[in-house]
Amino acid sequence: MLTNILKVYEHFLMFSLTRCKEPNCTAYTFSGGDYCYHHSPDRKKIKENVVAALCSGPCVNDISIASADFRNIKLRKGQRIIGANFSFCVFDNCIFDDTLILSSFFDFCLFTKCSFIHIDGRYAVFSGSTFADCTINDSVIIHSNFMGIEAEECDFSGNDFYYSNFSLSRIVGTSLDDCNLKRTSFRSAITKGVTFRYSNPEEAYFRKED
Repeated sequence: MLTNILKVYEHFLMFSLTRCKEPNCTAYTFSGGDYCYHHSPDRKKIKENVVAALCSGPCVNDISIASADFRNIKLRKGQRIIGANFSFCVFDNCIFDDTLILSSFFDFCLFTKCSFIHIDGRYAVFSGSTFADCTINDSVIIHSNFMGIEAEECDFSGNDFYYSNFSLSRIVGTSLDDCNLKRTSFRSAITKGVTFRYSNPEEAYFRKED
């Protein structure tokens, strides 16, 4: 499975690492243009196109649309998000079910009432994000970065989190039941009201010296 995914990935490029031309802006440009999404004169059209791609396109890749606001959208079943940058975005009541997320950035995002069921996430970055009343179930999310997240009243059950990183996070009132936590890091994380029923927390890292 992973070999097939990597073969698909070889056909796509990572988003542009060119900086926006707006003075003092350090954000990356959108799809190789001159400006980031925030400073683009076509911001409304860009967002419409991205939403359309998420909801109907075969793949979303090679884009950077930081600090956008997405609400009440349902991604196409089988959608692929590859080499994309959604840093600092807001996702409210969005459904990511049955989605592949590969080598993409969702760091410092706000997720409220979002659903991630049966997703395949590899080398994804969610560090610094906030999850409120979200569901991540029955998914494979390995080698991914959740470092420093805030998660409250969420259901993160039934997942394979092999070699993922939740260190320095604050996880409250959240279930991590029936999860594979082998080599998953929770070092210096605050866990309050968190359950690990039928999981293997003994194979995770909770202490700095582990």
